Amino acid sequence: SPEMPAADLPNLFVNLVDTVSGRILYRVSHSNAMETEVIPTLICENWVIYAFLSKTTRRTELGVLTLHEGMIDKAGLTAFTSPDQVTSFSSMEARESKPVVLSKSYAIVKPVTALGVTSSKGGISTKHVLVASGDDKITSINRNLLEPRRPTGEVKPHEKEEGLFQYHPLVPLISMSSPSYDLTVHGITSIISSPTDLESQSLILAFGGPDIFFSRVSPSQGFDLLPESFNRPLLSLVVAALLIGLGVLRAMSGKKLIRAGWN
Repeated sequence: SPEMPAADLPNLFVNLVDTVSGRILYRVSHSNAMETEVIPTLICENWVIYAFLSKTTRRTELGVLTLHEGMIDKAGLTAFTSPDQVTSFSSMEARESKPVVLSKSYAIVKPVTALGVTSSKGGISTKHVLVASGDDKITSINRNLLEPRRPTGEVKPHEKEEGLFQYHPLVPLISMSSPSYDLTVHGITSIISSPTDLESQSLILAFGGPDIFFSRVSPSQGFDLLPESFNRPLLSLVVAALLIGLGVLRAMSGKKLIRAGWN
């Protein structure tokens, strides 16, 4: 058989390893990846995101992997086999089925130096992926844009209900979604996040070079905050009126009970 051209040989391998048993849960390879010292990687909940430069497209490729338990693999249900129904998972069981991994690739036009993710106190707010790019900017990308389950064909009604939309490989970097605004943050290699007492707020810290950037972001807007246009004096007057009315009614009720007792 003819040999594969050297340019098409895979030179980047990504392995998902169960650190308890040492088993490889999933393996994926990429061709034409530029050699770099570090591959920015993000692990959060059941999904993994990694970034690398492609020699072919001259842009940054984002690989997205999500692990799911209890799903039926495409070869798990046939005329001769049926999926095993298990209620527990143990890495020490040799026959334990592996989680199903969904994968998809996306692309952005800028090189990536670091990846991070927002975190909230209760996990209710939408998660945003924080991308530090080679032009010394930090951009926030909605997690739904990097969903591997985005359909390549026409979006079905049940997929719309889940917030999925048609797959497109290029992810736009919107300057209005940049936590760093118009500031230049040099040499970012790490991005960490911490929740606040408010569910809608998340604190982020980017560092690694001569600059350090710290900010507060709202991935799902300020849904638990009162707007600046809210009439606070009117609210205070209404509450005060209710308290006064409650006191008057309590006094009237007490007098009525006393009269009824004497009668």
